[in-house]
Amino acid sequence: MKMSLKLSLSAAVLLSAPLAGAALPTDLAPYFDANSAPTNSYLVVGTYKPPSWSWGEIELLEGKQLYRSENYNRRTEKLRDQDTFQSSSYPVRTYFGSLNQQLVNAFNLYYANSCATTAGSTCPTPGPTRPEARFVLLHKGPKTAARTCNVNLTPTLLVHGAMQDGNVWLFPNGNDGTGSAYGGASQVTGFVQDLESKNRCVYAVTFGNFHGDNFSQAINVSNAVTRIKALHPGVARVDVVGWSKGVLSVDAWLTNAPTWTGFSTTRFFERMAAEQAKAVPAYNDSVRTYVALSGPHKGIDLNFRHPIHTLTIASTSFNAPVGRGPMPWTYFSAFQCVNWGPDVPWYNNPYAESVCEGSGGTWPDYFRRIYISNITGLDSTGKPVTGGSLLTLNVNQGLSSSSFGFDEYNMSLFGSVNDSGKYVNAYLGQLQTADDLRTLYPIPDRSGSEWSSVDHDEDRYFPWVDQKLVYNPYNPFIAAGYLTSTHTQCKATAFDPTGNPCYAYHAYNTNQNREGYDSLGYAKYRLIQSLGIAAAKEMGGKFITRLSERGLDARLPSLYVLYGTTYGASTDARFETDGMSCSTCSVNGDGVLFNASIAAVNQLTQGWTSTKKTADAKQEGMAYGHLEMGATPAVWNKISTHFTSRD
Repeated sequence: MKMSLKLSLSAAVLLSAPLAGAALPTDLAPYFDANSAPTNSYLVVGTYKPPSWSWGEIELLEGKQLYRSENYNRRTEKLRDQDTFQSSSYPVRTYFGSLNQQLVNAFNLYYANSCATTAGSTCPTPGPTRPEARFVLLHKGPKTAARTCNVNLTPTLLVHGAMQDGNVWLFPNGNDGTGSAYGGASQVTGFVQDLESKNRCVYAVTFGNFHGDNFSQAINVSNAVTRIKALHPGVARVDVVGWSKGVLSVDAWLTNAPTWTGFSTTRFFERMAAEQAKAVPAYNDSVRTYVALSGPHKGIDLNFRHPIHTLTIASTSFNAPVGRGPMPWTYFSAFQCVNWGPDVPWYNNPYAESVCEGSGGTWPDYFRRIYISNITGLDSTGKPVTGGSLLTLNVNQGLSSSSFGFDEYNMSLFGSVNDSGKYVNAYLGQLQTADDLRTLYPIPDRSGSEWSSVDHDEDRYFPWVDQKLVYNPYNPFIAAGYLTSTHTQCKATAFDPTGNPCYAYHAYNTNQNREGYDSLGYAKYRLIQSLGIAAAKEMGGKFITRLSERGLDARLPSLYVLYGTTYGASTDARFETDGMSCSTCSVNGDGVLFNASIAAVNQLTQGWTSTKKTADAKQEGMAYGHLEMGATPAVWNKISTHFTSRD
């Protein structure tokens, strides 16, 4: 790939006053990037010119504030063109490879490492595929970079969500370089082109880790807005659109995170969060309109509820899109791996290239555990306690040590402790986002046949489990095993593994992981182990709890909460159905997030006067799913109309 790089040796440094505050506590300091004198400023490291069919220009911004160190695994790093998954059935590289490479090239403006384009090489950490938290890419639309948009209109900043990057706003379905989209999708161009066609200047960010820390990303959003204002000296404010997880970084900034209180002064992760909150710049009245697109303002517990999602992620190649999702369980049995299917050299199956590879197909390894975390709990001060090294735990289950890689196996939402004794988590932002919504949306009983084509657990996971347990080639009239726990209990086990254990029984397997027998001699096996939702909230610093206590800064001229009301056009996007009261009823959400989380205008405007709420806050639902809200022209038109009303 040809690329044009321009280093900005006289880069701008703005608002460089030192930040107040004492030095970090000794036990927390190792978890933050080294910065002895943080300032509320940023540096433009340089600019990158993508191919002519793509962005107009990409800047690399380096924040000078205090950042918590970012962690990665194979599933959260930036993919080079050569790393992007490709097969005849899933030609992902054809449509996303170049776009992925552009991100690596732009981050490489700082690292200047040849690994960025060297075939077969491995990039270091930190590096262009695993950049430090202080770096963020600022994309400019083609007309924006050329300054052929109206530079005097309020410009727009677009903030992506989890498993996304800035490219989702330009080519939501990818681009093969000739204008074709993945899978022949009808929507080829994105919100960037739509806004620029209306003469508006448009920018977007790409965070280093798309599951990254929300406090760090809040700092980067603040820096990006400051940079955009510098590029538009005649404009007082910027319009900001956040989608999905992207709203949380904007929320943290606009609710003035440095003023947050309520953190424990003794618990490890809450103390960490308190230091992070202090590092977010105070909001400075530089946003005109904040559009929140289907964001988890009240948190998410999706993967805790649904076994099929976690196990699909675990069973999928790290570089296939679904393989890049977060998962909560600390271990699961090979019995549960869902990659049963061709796994041979002549068939490239992304659902058989993972920690599950070759597992779960025969009785001897149905219940062999695969550990994706070594954390067993929190001690009296809230620090992680382990059950041994992640390597040893998996080798003891039959894995060869040569097949183990820490970055391949450390993929639980809870993270792991490495061999140096340091806590490492590639999903810090997802951990912060986790919250228990069962009081609002209880886990329902879906055992009735009417749910078999609605709930993916009922139409895919549990039937598959039952089939494997029951099958008995020695005596087809007697089941080889059975699932003792109800489906509801097995769906609740990740929330509370002690109170809701999910067990299976089997007659022909008596390996090391059995926990007893039933009266007929069937061996008892625990299928899922978790730290539980309470631990997840604490390890996330109780981010959602603190956020929900505060409204957005009342100086914000306009808030527009826009959210989906259905799971969308494809049943494959129906990830969250627990809000449905009947099999044909409303999903009470957007197919991923519940209404209580996405339709949160009251939470966001707490502290506003009733007059200001009426004049400056608007909430509206649209009949689209979570994955459609940022990529649908009808939604874009709503936002543009709102912008125009505020011009």
